[in-house]
Amino acid sequence: MTPSPAPSFDIAEAPRVTFQREGWLLAPRLLAPAKVEALLAATSDFERAAAHIEKDTRVRRVFFQVQSVSGRKGEPAIFPGALRKITSPSSGKPAFDRLRRDPQVLAAVESCGLVAPQCLVDQVNLKLPGVGSGFPFHQDESFLFGDALRRVQQFGGVNLVIALDPMDAENGGFEVLGRTHRAGLLDVAYDTSAQNSGLFDESRRVLAPLSPGDALLFHPRLAHGSGPNRSTRPRRLITLWFGGGALKQP
Repeated sequence: MTPSPAPSFDIAEAPRVTFQREGWLLAPRLLAPAKVEALLAATSDFERAAAHIEKDTRVRRVFFQVQSVSGRKGEPAIFPGALRKITSPSSGKPAFDRLRRDPQVLAAVESCGLVAPQCLVDQVNLKLPGVGSGFPFHQDESFLFGDALRRVQQFGGVNLVIALDPMDAENGGFEVLGRTHRAGLLDVAYDTSAQNSGLFDESRRVLAPLSPGDALLFHPRLAHGSGPNRSTRPRRLITLWFGGGALKQP
């Protein structure tokens, strides 16, 4: 199914109402250009530091996942330094550590109904030009465990992605399957080489083109994914997962 363009939501509607109904919400220009530049510089530093690695590697508290042919974790890199994901970049760069507590980010998360948000996960997802593989449709909550899972299940959660590069269908832009969070959490074995087609309702499938600094917020149970990067452009995307301390009432 071809994704639809981003729908026009009622701007007079409270963000949390849209978020609760659709499972996702756009936040254009969430980060100022100066913050985006600082995050791009930090990401480039990570890429230079990892230029020699050929397998998934942990450096102190930062985990580098390489881009394999299939996209699966644990397989050899397509070439040295080819990165697919950086997990916990906040442990290595101040720009990412500040982002976890950024006032604009927290305000956007709170606008979706989350109270006392705490960042549980921070990552950078990378798709190298021509070789960056896609992410099949999945639900983030299925990857949580322990205290983080208990927090989200008890108090709710809001995840968001922030574009560092222009993102569109050609370079593997971010796709959401609207309202799939209402169907609950599916017990699905996640395989990055699969498409997961037919597992989720794709009738409200949307690919939202994003410019640097734009964000898309989504429910931890909303199915989402992305295609491969078939372009000559990079696609770098920050992912933050938040759990709350309580939920606001509509």
